[in-house]
Amino acid sequence: MLRAIPLIMAAGLLIGCASQGRETAGLSIKDEMKTVVEPASNLLFAVQGEVDPANQGPPAPAARWTAAADAAGKLKTVALSMTDPARAKDTGQWVSLSQEMGEAADKALKAARAHDGAGFSDAVNAMSDNCAACHGKYKAQTG
Repeated sequence: MLRAIPLIMAAGLLIGCASQGRETAGLSIKDEMKTVVEPASNLLFAVQGEVDPANQGPPAPAARWTAAADAAGKLKTVALSMTDPARAKDTGQWVSLSQEMGEAADKALKAARAHDGAGFSDAVNAMSDNCAACHGKYKAQTG
C-alpha cells in the first residue's frame, strides 16, 4: 500500500499539470500573465513574508505551504509553455529568462513541500529578480 502512494501522488501531479495547460491553452502571454502568473506570484510573495526566517514570525500553517506549492507549480508550468517556439518572443533572452523562471519556480515548489522557509525565500527572491529582468526587456512600459 505504501508503494502506491508515490504513484498516486505522481499521477495527481501530472493530471494537475495537464489541467493547468488546458486552463491556459489558447491564452495570449499577456492574458496568461494576468490570469495565472500575477495571482500565483502574488501568493508566493505573500507566503514568503510569512515564512522567511528573517521575519521571525510564527510557523506558517500547512495550508499556506500547500497553497504556495500549488502556485509555484502553476508558475513552473507557465514557464515551460513560454519556451515553446510557437509562443516565444525570441530564441535568445526570452527562452533563457523563461527557463530561469521555471527553475526558480521549481525551487520554490520543492522548498514549499519541505516547509523550508529560507529555501523558499531564496527561490522567491530569484523569481522576483527574474520577473524584473524579463519585464524590463519585454513588457511595454506605460506612463
